[in-house]
Amino acid sequence: MKKTILSIAMAMMAMLPAAAQHNVTAKFARQLTTPRSYVCYRTADKMKIDGKLNEAAWQKAAETASFVDISGEDFPKPKYDTKARMLWDDEYLYVAAVLEEPNIVANLTQRDTIIYHDNDFEVFIDPDGDGQNYFEIENNARGVIFDLMLDRPYRSGGNFMIQWDCPGLKLAVSRDGTLNKQTDTDRSWTVEMAIPHKALTVNFANPLKAGNTWRLNFSRVQWLKKGGPEENWVWTPTGKIDMHNPDRWGFVQFSDKIVGQGTDTFRFPYQMEVYRLLWAMFYAQLDNKSKQGDYIRSVDRFFLTDAELATLPKGSEVKVEATAHSFRISISVPDEKVYYVVDENGKFTREAFIQRVVKNWMWMRIDKSQGAAKLKARFDLMKQCGISGVLFEGYDEETFRLCHEAGLEAHYWKWTMNRREVRETHPDWFAVNRKGESCYDKPAYVDYYRFLCPNHEGVAEYLAADYVKIANLPYVDGVHLDYARFPDIVLPVSLWKNYGIDQTRELPEYDYCYCDVCRAKFKAQTGRDPMDIKIPQEDQSWINFRLDGITRVINTITKALKADGKTVSSAVFPGPSMAKKMVRQDWGNWSLDAYYPMIYNGFYYEGPEWIGRSVKESVETINGRGKIYCGLMFPDIKDTFEAALDAAYDNGAAGVSFFDGPDDAYLRQLKAYLDKRGFVVK
Repeated sequence: MKKTILSIAMAMMAMLPAAAQHNVTAKFARQLTTPRSYVCYRTADKMKIDGKLNEAAWQKAAETASFVDISGEDFPKPKYDTKARMLWDDEYLYVAAVLEEPNIVANLTQRDTIIYHDNDFEVFIDPDGDGQNYFEIENNARGVIFDLMLDRPYRSGGNFMIQWDCPGLKLAVSRDGTLNKQTDTDRSWTVEMAIPHKALTVNFANPLKAGNTWRLNFSRVQWLKKGGPEENWVWTPTGKIDMHNPDRWGFVQFSDKIVGQGTDTFRFPYQMEVYRLLWAMFYAQLDNKSKQGDYIRSVDRFFLTDAELATLPKGSEVKVEATAHSFRISISVPDEKVYYVVDENGKFTREAFIQRVVKNWMWMRIDKSQGAAKLKARFDLMKQCGISGVLFEGYDEETFRLCHEAGLEAHYWKWTMNRREVRETHPDWFAVNRKGESCYDKPAYVDYYRFLCPNHEGVAEYLAADYVKIANLPYVDGVHLDYARFPDIVLPVSLWKNYGIDQTRELPEYDYCYCDVCRAKFKAQTGRDPMDIKIPQEDQSWINFRLDGITRVINTITKALKADGKTVSSAVFPGPSMAKKMVRQDWGNWSLDAYYPMIYNGFYYEGPEWIGRSVKESVETINGRGKIYCGLMFPDIKDTFEAALDAAYDNGAAGVSFFDGPDDAYLRQLKAYLDKRGFVVK
């Protein structure tokens, strides 16, 4: 039995992405050690490139640490010591290295032959640190040069260009011993080179100047015995026998100080914990591709630990996009306002935040009892904390004016199909349920549910004229439609208990509209009386008839408002697929400026993730024809405030709108959240 369980466990492990089988930073720890660093000072001396390092500047320049095995810790210390030094001026980067060597040998004599077949010294330079279009200069103890340029590392299918000869390169070698003489004991050989700035100007924008940092590494290939194996000794280890990992090279920071006349403290150009995790994920992708034939497609499949994520700055987000042939990993660094990004080619970039512009709203009722001073203070705080506008139920000129003076938009929020005021003038306009009961005297659920029938002549025109009138009141920036629908044929599940009903099926007393006008119009279209339909919730023609009725009313209102130069929006049900079923509202086919789906997750016993799914459907349905502002019931999200906001924004909402809150403390929390996300509030 134990053997069976173990076999199953092993099989399941084999099915996991390679990264999942081990903490990624631990798995690739050898390739994630912190690279060595060096502060490179200016030289005021005129440098003679002769391999002898006699200039005072060279005597003052600090040596690097001794070279180590390319694979890093736990590998043998190199048999012979190697150290390098660097200087710079307005024309050149100067590199010098002293290589301890008891038997100086160099057989190759022709430029651009494969120099590492001899013992050699190699310089690798990636000026902008993006891991692409970098340079390599090698030489042996004769001073014979092999220089080339690579478009990207070999691990990513890189190509090398031997035809590139470093223009203006000066290089010399001196030997403390004799060349190719086996009978004596030598001591060392020294390399000195001057690399012109202008030679390293292919596809990068990080010139050699004070304050900038380049990525460099030095390598020494040593053949301790004829026929190998070769030894690879380097300044900063790559973690594997491959120098072509530019992300593993050392950091060289250029100082404006003259060498010997003061010092600078080295500072890494990146937040190294972010950089480290980014590259751990990069190596995990390569590993997974090698073993599974595919790239990891989502962050959760990396199985990042809490400890790994805790190394990132507060507010950082990790994102992964991948196909079978490419990937992009990004980690946001909020305090730098950039993303650290790496792709399948090992190209590393820092991309500035494209600041996302959002607008956030609150639904509010008119409350004149607060007084002007209190209202002004509230509006000022709302503006400071990231609220863009208010949707007011009702109208009061002073309230709208104070809202405007605080820099907030003010929109008039008014009911659409729910209009009890026409009971005296148009009693025939009210919707009728399948039982023959009219909202005029038998409203559904509550007394204020007095819904009109959208198919009666004059209803759409009456509503349009009313909205145009209120849109032209002082300080009104737009109108906001509410109850743009039929009565709820299905209530949100949390409300069923309030009315003692079970709406797992449609009930006739909540099924509208079966008035004489609707029945006659539908029969004229289809030849059928809707009262004869046995299962109305499954008859798509009858469902569409009612959806279209509401849509015609909304389109009439919208056309009138836009002709008058006004903006129009609406509170709508989640979905829009749910809206069709619950209230016969096909808002995905409306032509408004903005939509406010009321994604009140507590009404449906759902968590924040449901908010995201609903927003995503809404955004995809509208497809850029208008803005989606996610409606949130504040009391339902107090304990999951940021998670709810994340769900809305991360799925494409142009902003959020709060109902029944938030209070002052949560407004300030909203501001902190928006600042952390780097959003710009319009």
